[in-house]
Amino acid sequence: WIDTDLSFGSPIREVDDAYALVLAHHSPELEIVGISTSYGNAPLRATTRRTRDLLKRLGLTMPVAPGANSPNDLGRPTKAAEALAAALRQDDRLTYIALGPLTNLATFFQLHPQEAAGLDQVIMVAGHSPGAQLGFGPKEKFQIHDANVVKDPAAVRVVLAARVPLLIAPIETSSDLMLEGPDLESLQTSGPLGRHLAKGSRVWLWFWQHIARARGGPFFDALAIVAAARPQALTLETRRAVLTSEGQLLVRRDADFSHICAKNSHKKGRLVRFCSAFGPGTKAFILRRLGGRPEKSSNAPRAQ
Repeated sequence: WIDTDLSFGSPIREVDDAYALVLAHHSPELEIVGISTSYGNAPLRATTRRTRDLLKRLGLTMPVAPGANSPNDLGRPTKAAEALAAALRQDDRLTYIALGPLTNLATFFQLHPQEAAGLDQVIMVAGHSPGAQLGFGPKEKFQIHDANVVKDPAAVRVVLAARVPLLIAPIETSSDLMLEGPDLESLQTSGPLGRHLAKGSRVWLWFWQHIARARGGPFFDALAIVAAARPQALTLETRRAVLTSEGQLLVRRDADFSHICAKNSHKKGRLVRFCSAFGPGTKAFILRRLGGRPEKSSNAPRAQ
């Protein structure tokens, strides 16, 4: 199940959700059983419409279940929560991939606690190591924030309390997955879908290269799909996650966790898996799959 705030098609929005969805569709290890949408990169109406547009290009006819319009919808019934509950009644086990704010997932946990037991794991693009600099360009002066946490910390708190295994694919790690100019040109020549992705990514790439002054544009959300399809490509550490009183989701190794607990004595944190690195062939692996090109088993990325 993929929950997305996809905004691909608008020149001033991030494109990484679209890359993640195409990557999932082109990954034979995965079967997409459902898709829900959220506010985040754009308003809910826009993310839902653009998700449906992309699914049509992919030849997928599954319905898209709209969810939360804002953090104020936490706990309110939505089509997203109801559709996920219905899917879990039909399938024994599911992995939930959260590419946007966690409002939809937290609402599902609140309204459907019995069905929640059917989730094998939640993979979420959220959280960071204490002290991690989420910056780009010269001296990392262009700073970004942990958007999926900042937009709804209350939902993060609900998800942390749920008894479902969590795997965190943080932007501090995925920020090294950069789409550069030559990559975009290669995608352009890979076929109709590649041309569509390339066309919708040019302004986005220009922004990252000329405003943020990074070497390319980071496709953050793609790391979450790699975590589902090829976890052996990643370095996964067992850590503890805590939501601080300032609304930050900090994910720290146990040995260095004591001072967080001292500042947040009412929160002991919970164990999660944290993606701290990815194999050297991961970017090439993603680009091949985005273009619909099969890869030999020897080319599959592996963590070192």
